Amino acid sequence: MAQELTILKLGGSLLTDKTKPYTYREEVLKSVAREIRECLDEGLIQSLILIHGVGSYGHPPVLEHKLHKGFLGPEQLMPLSRTQREVADFRHIIWDELQKAEIPVCLMFSSSMITSVKMKMTSYFFESLKGFADVGMVPLTGGDILVDSAMGWSVGSGDQMAVIIAKELGAKRLIFASDVAGIYEADPKVTLNPPLIERVNLDEIDMVLERMGSSGVVDASGAMKGKLTAIAPAKPLIEKGLEVTLISMMEYGNLKGILKGEETPSTQIVVE
Repeated sequence: MAQELTILKLGGSLLTDKTKPYTYREEVLKSVAREIRECLDEGLIQSLILIHGVGSYGHPPVLEHKLHKGFLGPEQLMPLSRTQREVADFRHIIWDELQKAEIPVCLMFSSSMITSVKMKMTSYFFESLKGFADVGMVPLTGGDILVDSAMGWSVGSGDQMAVIIAKELGAKRLIFASDVAGIYEADPKVTLNPPLIERVNLDEIDMVLERMGSSGVVDASGAMKGKLTAIAPAKPLIEKGLEVTLISMMEYGNLKGILKGEETPSTQIVVE
């Protein structure tokens, strides 16, 4: 019997402090690793692929050197190389913490599996990703600079990647974990106790985007509005049964709660 596949996207805002370049949240990462391990032990997750954002390890140099605009000239080559090194260091930090929690992580690079055209991922090869997941390994990949046939290169969004992998590998559920519980009526980082939108209907996405408050934080990945836009192409998958949920994992227990069907602060993405 095929195992149900869960795709868990660990956002850069969860794992890093975006206000401080090259700063990760050590205690949060330890808590995330422990909760994932316990979800595996309890059978709440059968097969798992992890995708991580790069947060303060990737966004500052990408914006500083205009890497998000594609290849502009050879003066960008060393900054790109240094950015890849910084992000690789962060990947190894995540890898180490997951291994300490006895999670059999297999590190994989999205730039070796995916290419784009004008920032849209168009070609991909996931046989290795699927193969490792099928035997019980937990592939770990994340946001990266991808070869782009129109721009030379472009920033590969982990959110967009998560939706594509969920489609291509037939995932049962897709969970986006960040530092906030989901989609709010206004930015919860600048507005006191804004209402949480518990269900977002993709048939009304334009109206939802208008309702959302704008974030004052410059973010190479587009922040929460960009996340919702990246999720929009999952509409046919949701209609066929894919469960898509946004949660916070800043504190232990929310992932377990969602997987157990318990009442947990979150936003569920639906088609109605």
